[in-house]
Order: sequence, then C-alpha cells, then structure tokens
Amino acid sequence: MAARVPTGFKTARTARVQDEGVRLMWPGRQWRTAGTATTARTARTATDGGEGRPPRSAAATHDRHDRPRIFDVTGEADGPRTQRIIHGDVLDLTGALVREGLGGKVDLVYVDPPYASDRDYVAESRLDGPADGRVVRTAAYEDTWSSRTGGIGAYLDMLAPRLEALSDLLGPKGTIWVHVDWRASYLVRAILDEVLGRDAFLNEIVWRRAPNLGRQATSGQFGRTLDTLVVYGKPDATLTPPTRLEPIEESSIRFDEQGRPFTSAPRGDYTDASIAKLELEGRVHRTASGRVYIKYFLVKDEAGIWCRERRVDALWTDVPPLRHVAASERTGYPTQKPRALLERIITCATPPGGLVVDAFAGSGTTAVAANAIGRRAVLCDRSAVAIATARARLLRDGADVRIERAAGAVDAAEGSAARVRIANDAHGANGANDANGANDAKTARVTLLAPAEPMAWAVGTMKDGVFTSAWHAERALGAKAVAAAREAVVQRRHARFVRVWGDDGSVTTTAIEELST
Repeated sequence: MAARVPTGFKTARTARVQDEGVRLMWPGRQWRTAGTATTARTARTATDGGEGRPPRSAAATHDRHDRPRIFDVTGEADGPRTQRIIHGDVLDLTGALVREGLGGKVDLVYVDPPYASDRDYVAESRLDGPADGRVVRTAAYEDTWSSRTGGIGAYLDMLAPRLEALSDLLGPKGTIWVHVDWRASYLVRAILDEVLGRDAFLNEIVWRRAPNLGRQATSGQFGRTLDTLVVYGKPDATLTPPTRLEPIEESSIRFDEQGRPFTSAPRGDYTDASIAKLELEGRVHRTASGRVYIKYFLVKDEAGIWCRERRVDALWTDVPPLRHVAASERTGYPTQKPRALLERIITCATPPGGLVVDAFAGSGTTAVAANAIGRRAVLCDRSAVAIATARARLLRDGADVRIERAAGAVDAAEGSAARVRIANDAHGANGANDANGANDAKTARVTLLAPAEPMAWAVGTMKDGVFTSAWHAERALGAKAVAAAREAVVQRRHARFVRVWGDDGSVTTTAIEELST
C-alpha cells in the first residue's frame, strides 16, 4: 500500500537533489526552488519567523555581509573561556563565522528551533523565587504559523535555509543535532536528507521530557511526552555514547578467580574471533556444560550498590526534565532544556576544547554546559530577552562573555532610567566581581539607586561603542531569588558608565556623570 503523504506536501524526483532526488515540496516553496537562488536576504524575508522573534515586529532586511559589532565584554574578549553571544538571526551568525574562517571547523551545531507549535511563549522572571511570588512576564518569541500566509510552508521556508547554512559550518567530523518533537521531526529529516544526503544520517534519539500524567494520560491517545533529536554528520563523524550504571540484583552477581564481581549474558552474535579476543581479556565465562557467556565486570555506584556499565542507546529516559532540576537552574525562559541534556550531547559529540554553535540559543543552556566541560560556544538568538538571560547565566557561572549585535537585531523597549551614587571608597575594599583587582586609594564606591530590581547591572568603560565591565552583578536564581548586589567597588578610572539589563531584555547605558546624585 502506498504511503500516505501529508496534506499540502508531495515528493518529486530531480537530478539536482541528492539521493535519487527525493525532495520535500510545499506550496510556495522558496528554498532551492528552480530558477530562484535562495539568498540570505530572501531567506530572511520569506517569513519574519525564527528563533526568539520579538512579537509581531519585522526588523528591516540588511546586508548579511555586515559584520556583527562587539557590544559588551565581561572578562577576556577572546580567551579560552570566552563564550560568544550574537544578537541577531541565524544567517547573521553563519555569515560572521564563515568570514572569520570558521566555516568547516565547527565540531557541533545544536539547533533547538521553534517546533511549529502554534503558540506564543512568555518568559517569567520570578523576583521572589516561589511560584506565588512576584513575576515579571515578557513575550519571548512566537511560534504561530497556521495564521500566517503560507502556514507550515512559511515555517519550512524559515527553517530550511538556516539548517543548510549551519550544516556548512561543520568540520569533517562535525555533527548537527536538531531538537524538535512530533510536529516537525519528519520534516527536519527530509530537509537534512536534501542538504547532507541520506547517508549522513546518524541517529534519531528520543528523549522522554515529561511523565505521562494528567491531561496527557487521559487524552484518548498515547501521551506525547517525547522530544526527538535528529542527528546528521559529516563523513568522518563519530559519536561516543556515554555509559550509565544499571544496578544488578545480588542473586545475579558472581565472582571470578581473582575475586572480581561480574554478571554475564549469552554470547549473542559475537563471532569466534571476538570470543577469542574477549577470552584473552578474561571476559569469557564457560559453564560446566560448555556454554559460553560474556562477563561484564561490575562497579559500585555512590550508594555502594554493584552496577553494570551500559552504553546509552537512542532512548534517553535517564535525563530528568527541567521541572525536576534544582531551582537555581530554572531561568523562567520558555522551552529551556536541562543542562544535563546538553552536557551529554556536547560530551559525546566534541573533543575537549571543541567548538559548539547554538543558533536558537534561548536561555543559553548550550553555552552553560559547554563552559562547564571545557568547550567553546557561540550562541545566537533574535530575542533580546534570550540574550539578557544567557548573559546572566554565563556570568553567574564565572564565564567570560562577549556579546555582539547584528545590524538587524531588534532591541527591546528602552529600560528604566538608572540612578547611582558615587563616592570615594574609604576602605579600598574590592567588590566580589571586580575584574581589575582594585584595592588602593583610587577606588570608587558606586551604588545603584534605580531601577530597584534589575536582572543584572555592571560598571565599566566605553570605547568605540563597546562596553567593558569592570564589575558586574546578577540576580541569583533559586527557591528564593537573591537580588543583584547594589554596591560596586572599582578603580575610579573604570567607573565611567553604568549598564543595566532588565528582565524584559532592555539594556540602558549611561555615563556615570549623568546619573550620579
């Protein structure tokens, strides 16, 4: 029986497309259409969609050859622990990296795009911590497509050229991971088949992101509790799956002649040559009747229970959803992914010191995970709220951060006016985040009087449009949020400007001379 094709789609065969010409078509397709070169400009104007798109605002198109300009630096601008954030579109990111000579040198591209969910998403910043406390709500991004001209076709005209541009960044061993769910996973595979070829497919990993409870369990269908990670790679790409510990019942534990605990399993499809090799390693157990079993030596977990190490397969049920992680990890940014998930992806797909790109960065989990395990990350998002959230997270984790702005980046509304008081510091004591080691009589004490509860603020200098922090503070997250410190002690020569970051993504920068009371 012929496979049913979703309404509005068809397949076609053409010599221009890889792998026997299987091609996803949709009404009004602009990407790779015969006679139409899909340029960065047409890809941008095909829809005003994309990651973190500010609600119902259309940024003017601009030349993708305009290099994003450095806007904000904390710590080293280009050091081994510097994590980059680009405020702009995916095509701004890819264009910038290619011009810098990083095309073909990226180890991992992680893509967590809109899912075509037909919902708009709101970021919630909890000022007090508890669910019943004060909350600042800000529109984060839109993912509504059915009401637009072109419908799901507009979604694909947004997504396809961006996946193609990101794929071009991959090095010979690089992989691209696209994180979606049931609404778009089959579409993503068809697009990447066309971009990289069917042979580039590595894995379709299923992650259980939620338990099958409540409305999901009573919906009259199997619960939609899963996300999909579609993984494609360049010709030399290999992944190193991690292991997890599986407790073994005491009745199944044996000890060999050296006193080593093990459990065993039938030889399965091991060849005689493989059995001979395993026997040299002491990993073959023969029963009295001559049957061959494979030994699996055991290790103890943190609780002292004997466990077998098993390679993780493509069904991930051991990474808890965000609701089950510590409150200090939850930012309130919609569709945030748990750090443990990204740490697993990055660890298995990149070498130490490797380069990771996240083109729909959201709350910045990818860079936080990369920073924790010794990788470099370049993030990109069009949402000012996402940029502010990712910056604060990385600085709380001690990373150096460089923020760049593309020419077409859409700013948030102007934030609240800042007021400060500045005075000589009589004690010469350092602020906890003083980046310059000030501890002499030339220090100044800067107190933020307003706004009362910023997401973050900093004191520093400004040169050629680049703000460089000498001191910074961010609100600490948790079951009870802790407000950003309100007093900075820095060398007076660095106390020139104040920059305030709001929960709505706003950024205000003013000379201290204009602010002091």
